Amino acid sequence: MVPPLTLLVKMKLTKAVWWRRLILLYNWLRKDIREAEPYSQLARIYDFVMRHVDYERWADYLQRIFAKLDFSPGMILDIGCGTGNLMAALMRKGYSVCGFDISLAMVAIARQKLEMKNIPLWRGDMRHLAVRSGLQCVICLYDSINYLLQLEEVAETIRQVYQVVEQNGVFIFDICTERNSMENFANYFEQEKQGDLSYMRRSHYDRKARIQYTEFDISFKKEKVTFHEVHRQRIYPTEEILALIEQSPWNLLYAFSNFSFEPANKKSNRIHFVLQKLRP
Repeated sequence: MVPPLTLLVKMKLTKAVWWRRLILLYNWLRKDIREAEPYSQLARIYDFVMRHVDYERWADYLQRIFAKLDFSPGMILDIGCGTGNLMAALMRKGYSVCGFDISLAMVAIARQKLEMKNIPLWRGDMRHLAVRSGLQCVICLYDSINYLLQLEEVAETIRQVYQVVEQNGVFIFDICTERNSMENFANYFEQEKQGDLSYMRRSHYDRKARIQYTEFDISFKKEKVTFHEVHRQRIYPTEEILALIEQSPWNLLYAFSNFSFEPANKKSNRIHFVLQKLRP
């Protein structure tokens, strides 16, 4: 039996232990819970949850990287395109885009949003690229790579992208760092309601396993059920990613820190890797 909240408050517990027990209490009290695959239900409210994200800023940053490289990307493939917000921002800047996501629910939202734009969108897995070769630019952003829980999967993704990118083509991807997890998501909680929907988000970081856990409890008033999603992301040491790139045929041009052109460092929360296919 989970102790009542009053007892939890009185007990002399560390912050982490108190947090975990509070979550157990919450799980014990809630009813009508249905386990759901990551993004299967979150897709329905994703744009609301992530409304704080400035996708124009992301598109601007990519445009500045292209200018720095004196590179014209042609068609941009967005791996892990989500609900298509970054693709839409890139289109507003005049770029041609296509994209896929492993979540069919997210792709469905993107299709609704970009229905009149005739944008190629499909469900796909970055570890098993099913695209024709000859692409000039591939992007994989907003820590999508962190969803790959094994280093071998990251290596395979990097290898597969190399196979479909033409000579002098570019691959830009990012990762979130341990600093970001420790500073922003070690014990994170938020709860919001709008109209008939409500959600609760809880995050904690397992430093030993280097796994960032994010749980969503999503409710829709008319459905009288709460959907529970558990998202897991591996927080890779920067050195491991750099080593993978070094072992690959890619040429590493830059590893940028925090939407800047400064080199990645110990204070980086997000690192953008810029790779180019220079070798035959």
